[in-house]
Amino acid sequence: MNSAVRDKLTVANAHSQSVRPEISDVMKLVVLCDFDGTITTIDTAEYILARFAQADFRRFDRQFQRGELTLEECLNKQFYLMKASRKEILDELRDRVIFRPNFRELASYCEGNRFPLIVVSAGIDFVIEQFLRLNHCRDLVEVCAPKTEFTSNGIRFTFPRIFDRTSDNFKRDMVKSCKSQHREVIYVGDGFADCAPAQDADVSFAIKGSKLARLCRSHGMPCRNMTDFQEVIEEIRKIKIQGEHDKLTRSRNEKYA
Repeated sequence: MNSAVRDKLTVANAHSQSVRPEISDVMKLVVLCDFDGTITTIDTAEYILARFAQADFRRFDRQFQRGELTLEECLNKQFYLMKASRKEILDELRDRVIFRPNFRELASYCEGNRFPLIVVSAGIDFVIEQFLRLNHCRDLVEVCAPKTEFTSNGIRFTFPRIFDRTSDNFKRDMVKSCKSQHREVIYVGDGFADCAPAQDADVSFAIKGSKLARLCRSHGMPCRNMTDFQEVIEEIRKIKIQGEHDKLTRSRNEKYA
């Protein structure tokens, strides 16, 4: 987890125990959400690679899926093949990026209930930032993504630091870090790199028809298919209701103990 996001989670955790105690149980919830192909209906990184890469970038995907490369190694090798400026990338995507229904509503709902919604993405940071702003979501979410550097040899990524050495990649590390803070984790994703974090999360959503949905089905992993972020909002509401019920039950038991 990057340090800025970690600090904000720590503050939120402390805040939940000192202010508005009626939502303290809910404050232990965090939503982690992939960007490319999850929040957006297209994979912006894959689209840009297909447009600008000067060699076959998909061979690295195959090596990653066979376990021969880490996620971080795969992406750095792929974007090393790409020669394009920041402006060219944003111009190419300008009219192609569409957010999946009700993501902003999810972001507003999380912000209103004061628990974190974190975009956890291996995509291009300035693309993520740009389209979050254009869709009026940037101030409602945190972003954990690699830092992009333009070099003479292509694009280079610097990835968030991994704190748990057993983590396959920084996405899984984020789930583990949140759970180490005794938070209930909802994870939403669509791709191969989302499989491990989805497996570790308490509740997982996969975009219907996505690679993640197929992997979850083939491996017998519990995962809910979705097409609309309203489905995530409804799940959070159920967790809130259950949390309030559990809290009331504990209070009654303590009263009559």
